[in-house]
Amino acid sequence: MHRTGHMVMRSICLAAITALGLALAAGIHAAQEPRPEIEVIRITDALHMLGSGTTTGGNTAAFITEEGVVLVDTKLEGYGQDILGNVRRLTDKPVTTIINTHVHFDHSGSNTEFPDTVHFVAHENIRRHMARTDCQPLPTNCDDFQGENAKYLPSTTFSDRLTLFAGGPDQIDLYYFGRGHTDGDTFVVFKAARTMHTGDMFQGKLLPFIDAENGNGGSALEFGRTLTRAIAGVPDVETIITGHWETPLAWSDLVDYRDFYADLVRQAREGIDAGRSAEEVIASYAKPARFADYNAPESGTFSVTSIVNYIYDGR
Repeated sequence: MHRTGHMVMRSICLAAITALGLALAAGIHAAQEPRPEIEVIRITDALHMLGSGTTTGGNTAAFITEEGVVLVDTKLEGYGQDILGNVRRLTDKPVTTIINTHVHFDHSGSNTEFPDTVHFVAHENIRRHMARTDCQPLPTNCDDFQGENAKYLPSTTFSDRLTLFAGGPDQIDLYYFGRGHTDGDTFVVFKAARTMHTGDMFQGKLLPFIDAENGNGGSALEFGRTLTRAIAGVPDVETIITGHWETPLAWSDLVDYRDFYADLVRQAREGIDAGRSAEEVIASYAKPARFADYNAPESGTFSVTSIVNYIYDGR
């Protein structure tokens, strides 16, 4: 079954929709309506964000190196040629490397639509999930990497840190700081551009989706700690490419996002310590005024209810 996105309202919670694949679950095939177009946003002459919020899948980074183009994430299935077309407008160099920030299909959906010569790189847990034969219909796409398509599995993996093209303007540093959205979330730093792609460890200004139900290792308890380790462990970054926000954000936004999440965790822990129920904590949640532009709905997948219940469950 082909997975593809469909048009959804531009709103502050757009990032939530694609990551779970709700658009795909609706069963709308691309042929029934025009496929949303990719928007290209320049960060530097060498680095561009291929975005469009969530309507095309997760944000893709396109980095032009001396040897070729490195992509971070490949959006929904069916966007391979769209990505290549946008790359050709930027450079005549070929795509040589694809890095995936995590296992979800809205970030790796078009991996198999690139030439066999592409070098795939990912955290060891991402490769393990991609190679599974028991993947859930949502939000993973490990069925895309079975049989002959196993050639699209990452050939280079790492556990904690990996550097590509070391020592020059093309250097890319990959970091893993622990569980959060999944158990393979990778922070990708373009050193010369002072830019980091966070994948869905920072989807945008909204509560995260914690994938703790599909065998992908997400953890609400670890999510904030992992963000804190990233903030402490990554030097000299100014610009953030998030998983789904429609524009690049600043390093200070990442710090604010960590604080926004940590405040919810604090309120949940205080409720546990006081002997209150999860339902009572959810009903009494108060979003601090400094996070007025962050979306924290009471119910839904990307919600106060979801996060608080995971914390009460110890997950």
